[in-house]
Amino acid sequence: MRRLFALLMLLLTIAASATTVKPLTIEELTIAASVVVEGQAAESWSSWNAQHSLIYTFTRIRVTKTLKGQPSEAVVLKQVGGSASGYTQRVAGVNPMKAGDVSVLFLRPSGANDGTMVIVGLMQGNFRVELEAASGSTVVNNGVGDVHQPTVQGVTQYRGAKMTLRQLETRVQKAAANE
Repeated sequence: MRRLFALLMLLLTIAASATTVKPLTIEELTIAASVVVEGQAAESWSSWNAQHSLIYTFTRIRVTKTLKGQPSEAVVLKQVGGSASGYTQRVAGVNPMKAGDVSVLFLRPSGANDGTMVIVGLMQGNFRVELEAASGSTVVNNGVGDVHQPTVQGVTQYRGAKMTLRQLETRVQKAAANE
């Protein structure tokens, strides 16, 4: 009966066109990433892939602080989805960055070996930095409404995590030192 319920939940999730993610800890994100940086989105552009089957959005990130790895002063982030030639593709769990956005990004090289980087764990590896008047800098995990996570009870909406920037930096540096 449990297997039937799990299968039914999986089919409903697929039918709803949602993205299902396995939640990753900060430590797991750090280990999976080759580079972890704090940075600001400078510019974005979208284009088709060579087969004209997918649209990618590219964002140049000005690196302001490195928490793991050896990136240059800027990295180019590659994300599936965007608008090109009058067409728009959207992917649940992928939120293209806009100029001025400040984030802590857990990155690895894209599979295309084109010098671009991709976010580890879809939105999980993109921690938007927001300033809250009461507490100073706060990091907000980029949870989105159309993404779901599997749990023991079934599938639930992915809500992300919230912590201070300093807490995140400390956890990343500790995890990177233990690799």
